[in-house]
Amino acid sequence: MLLCLCMGISGAAAQTAAPRPFAFEELLAIPAVRDVAAAEDGTVAWVEQTRGIWNIFLAEAPQYEARQVTGYDIDDGAEIRLVGFVPGQSRLVFVRGKAGFNPAHLPDPPVPMVFVLSLRDGDVKRLDLGESAFGDDLVISPDGNRLFVLKGGAVWSYALSGEAAPLRLFATRGALGDLLLSPDGTKLAFTSDRSGYDRGKYAFVGVFDLDTRRLLYMAPGVGIDQSPVWSPGSDKIAFIRFGYEPKTWRFSNHREGAPFSVVVADALSGLGNQVWTSDVGYGARFNGFRASGYSGLGGAGNLLWLADGTLVFPYEKTGWKLLYGVSASGGDARLLTPGDFEVDGAVQSPDRQNIAYWANSQSEPHRLGLYRMALRTGLKPRRVAAGKPGMRSKAQFMKNGAILYVHASASVPERLMIRTEKNGEIQLSTGPHPGDPITRKAGDAEVIVYDSFDGMKIPAVLWRPRKIKKGCPVVVHAHGGPRDKVYPVWKAFFGYPQILQYYRSRGCVVLSVNYRSGIGYGLDFREPERYGGRGADDARDFIAAAEYLKANIPEIDPGRIVAFGHSYGGHIVTNALARSDVFALGVVSAGVGDWVVEMEKDFNEPLQFNIPQRLELERLAYESSAISKIDQWGREPVLFLHGDNDGSAAMQQTLELYLALQKRGKTVDAFIMPGEAHSIRLYRNQIGYLRKIDAFIENTLQASGRAGHNQAN
Repeated sequence: MLLCLCMGISGAAAQTAAPRPFAFEELLAIPAVRDVAAAEDGTVAWVEQTRGIWNIFLAEAPQYEARQVTGYDIDDGAEIRLVGFVPGQSRLVFVRGKAGFNPAHLPDPPVPMVFVLSLRDGDVKRLDLGESAFGDDLVISPDGNRLFVLKGGAVWSYALSGEAAPLRLFATRGALGDLLLSPDGTKLAFTSDRSGYDRGKYAFVGVFDLDTRRLLYMAPGVGIDQSPVWSPGSDKIAFIRFGYEPKTWRFSNHREGAPFSVVVADALSGLGNQVWTSDVGYGARFNGFRASGYSGLGGAGNLLWLADGTLVFPYEKTGWKLLYGVSASGGDARLLTPGDFEVDGAVQSPDRQNIAYWANSQSEPHRLGLYRMALRTGLKPRRVAAGKPGMRSKAQFMKNGAILYVHASASVPERLMIRTEKNGEIQLSTGPHPGDPITRKAGDAEVIVYDSFDGMKIPAVLWRPRKIKKGCPVVVHAHGGPRDKVYPVWKAFFGYPQILQYYRSRGCVVLSVNYRSGIGYGLDFREPERYGGRGADDARDFIAAAEYLKANIPEIDPGRIVAFGHSYGGHIVTNALARSDVFALGVVSAGVGDWVVEMEKDFNEPLQFNIPQRLELERLAYESSAISKIDQWGREPVLFLHGDNDGSAAMQQTLELYLALQKRGKTVDAFIMPGEAHSIRLYRNQIGYLRKIDAFIENTLQASGRAGHNQAN
């Protein structure tokens, strides 16, 4: 009896003891879901990245038990993208690799390759597309025989069997993209971006008839045509016409702008017209879900065509990005999702009877929920898994009626889920489940709202341990974007989640700031009067966040506040360091310190302004940059981290600011990753990146006479 009693006490003590803090290797072993595809029979494929390596997993109805179907094990940074299942066959097409990307410095640089995976025996065969690079858009024909590929400025057709010779379908002017087969498989829609000829930024939607080999442009007009979508009968095509204004730049005030239109055209004649146009004034400018870049070029997935002829799209007429519907024959647009919140994305079901969208809400403005609308109920929104914990987003319908989505909570990292009418929610991806021991380490998140320097209300996610560890650094984090947002959940991709979770598990306070110019809080919040290269008020929000911690959490040491940011977050950190003395040190990952350099890189050409306008913009951009305050910089040491194959934030930004600070005798350090991208891919670089940050913070705080978290009691 005594033995049993002792064992019981020991077990209870073990259950209540504080969990061991995270190790970096442990965090990087948590899989991140990168891509998802669904077959007509209910089979689901997805890509997981674990310790830097990407592999494909599969789950089949009705049990949906995950199994790995590829065995890549080399840390070469190669990504995998799913093209899709071959209709009527047990085969999956995918792409592995990225052109011009060799962070592992392999003697024979890898090139993107297309593979066909047999689901029956696991056999993987390469589809030979030749030596020329091909584009991101690959489309499988409905009969499963052909693969349509963008390559060398043309569209090609390849036999999936690999037995027939490839056929060049057509070539035309412009950069082609957004390949989209008609439902009957007879026509191929595409976009043609003409901005590469230095004659203006505009784009057309074209249709190529596979039988007659005839190419027509659909109702050509003035603007950037994007987001094409076919009618159910394949006889018409609709798209968004975005009115790009040449004399604008990244930080122009876009609360107003040229109106956008919904265009419907006849696919056989090319004739069409604008069936609806946004009202002039506030909210008129198009802001889609997946519009790429700062000009709106390349946007996709922003227009849905339902079975009853309703076209659905996002519109900010009220100052909130909401869903509207208009008839394909024209008329007034109807608001489908009323309220003061923002829709983050939307998809339609294969039968075009339903819509799924994910959005925050007036009652929960700081997290996303998943909603469904059906034609049979008048497109009335209904929340999926209402009352259950966690955040649901990034949905995809399956033909069998199930729905796929990503779920996350404060303690459970993002995971792929499927929801069926019979079985409810089932986790597909192989990451942690609720209740797993690892989930006890994450801690709880709360959203706080504080007043910035000018009284604007700024939301932030506070990870506050039950017991704050003495000597721990206090990390204030700035997300990238800036068109992004931090949610009170555990993200699984590489970047800020790992370093923040590392410190949270050690009893450190972490505050992630949703500074002005981010998404989710309305048009006025996203388009403030002064931010970035037009005033840097977003950096002042970040400074105010540190002041909030000092004033409201007495347990922290105000001399140990660390500023950390990646990408646009690097602009926030460098400006905060240059304009205040509240931080002990800064960590700048692929950041921006000079907006004059950056603003023309956005468009790869001089800004379209006359000389007085350009001079005024450059003056404002320079004054809003950290480099302009270099002689006012305090004594805060700074760590710079950057991959030199970064296609987003130029390496020049790190070079300029690092050398300017070094020249003035400031304490600077750097971790440079040759060949690495903006989103770090190699496992060895990820580990090195995290260890460098930890060592820099530890050593800097020790040198200042304040014990680091590794030595603190």
